[in-house]
Amino acid sequence: MRRLVALLTILTGLAAGAARAQQDEPPSVGTDENGGTFLFIPGVGKIPLPPGSRGFGPSDPTDPLGGLAPRAPDRKLAKPRPEPPKSPEERRAEEMSRLFGRLAAAEDDREAQAVSAAILARWSRSGSDTIDLLAARALAAEVAGAPGLSKALLDYIVALAPGWPEGFVRRARVMASEGDAAAALADLETAARLEPKRFDALEALGSLAEKTGDKKRALSAYRKALDIAPRNDALRKNEERLRLEVEGRDI
Repeated sequence: MRRLVALLTILTGLAAGAARAQQDEPPSVGTDENGGTFLFIPGVGKIPLPPGSRGFGPSDPTDPLGGLAPRAPDRKLAKPRPEPPKSPEERRAEEMSRLFGRLAAAEDDREAQAVSAAILARWSRSGSDTIDLLAARALAAEVAGAPGLSKALLDYIVALAPGWPEGFVRRARVMASEGDAAAALADLETAARLEPKRFDALEALGSLAEKTGDKKRALSAYRKALDIAPRNDALRKNEERLRLEVEGRDI
């Protein structure tokens, strides 16, 4: 019991001495002969510090521990997540959007025709090897002077791919060459409904409607095509000529 009382008396004295010493002399950081760092508190003594600890200093006056607190690890900024790869349909839609932007902004008919050719080439691809093969054979039959065979193949294409406007445009061309204007006009209307930017279908529709005497229908088709390809000289001349016939001259 006496030993416990004596120990408590010593500790109390050390604490009191440390408190008095702190009022007179601030703690300091030093280095021992082995290169280790220690904290010296007057009235208490040397306290070894863990490796990497920082000493006291004015660099951060808001640090109540004088830099002795463990430093938080640096966190690198999180890298943005890469965008998921685009599907073939998305890439094709973006490409077509750029082409139509170029077509609308074309400076002259020559540029408009070049962009139009690029668009038509992309429209000619169905995305199906089977349909593309049948379409190639139908075109070969048409060029060889066998419209019956060409139409039969195109009938099959339209049945297999009713959402592909190109099939209707090609079948309309064959039927128009055979004198079936009504069926050709119906196919062109279908193609323009499936793809409202089919300026080629609208131009063909205008030309065929004009031949059948439906000039108002032809004028409407030409104007829709011009909205898409405003620098197409042939379209512009057809629209101007037919406008004078249908609406007359402005007074």
